[in-house]
Amino acid sequence: MLKGKSVNLRLMREKDLERYYELSQDVQARGDFFPLKLTTEGAMKKRLAEGRNWSDDMKQLLIVDAKDDSILGMIVCFKPVFYQDSQEFGYILNDAQARGKGRMTEAVKLFVDYVFRSENIFRVQLQIETANVASRRVAEKAGFKHEGSLRHALIVRGRPTDIEMYGLTRDDWEQIA
Repeated sequence: MLKGKSVNLRLMREKDLERYYELSQDVQARGDFFPLKLTTEGAMKKRLAEGRNWSDDMKQLLIVDAKDDSILGMIVCFKPVFYQDSQEFGYILNDAQARGKGRMTEAVKLFVDYVFRSENIFRVQLQIETANVASRRVAEKAGFKHEGSLRHALIVRGRPTDIEMYGLTRDDWEQIA
């Protein structure tokens, strides 16, 4: 478990499946920027049983309240494309009441620290829709640097969408760690 002040990050347990499944199926709580694709309960159970929530290709942790261990959301780290030697992060606070309180920034910092300390990588990155101001603030508060824009890089809800690339190198992290 990665412990913070207001949030902890931990692996999903079998007993968490029902609650996390309920949270992940609430499409309205995903906001305007998280993908709408739904996952079946069976697929989620199978993924956990096969250990695919934590592998060389993908590392997924629950974001839980540090006081009562209630599930607030999820954070994931994965290899973005085959030719990049980096890891990309994705995240969501499914619990809308937990947003706007610095919890996601804390979760990102905890996971970045863990990844740089435990993996032989030299870069982590975030790709954030241009209009997602809150997530861009999380990136900046966590020490990521804006590296540029990718025009019409995603099709989101039927429309081409620009994304902003944020990166954090091992050298950057060592200066702020």
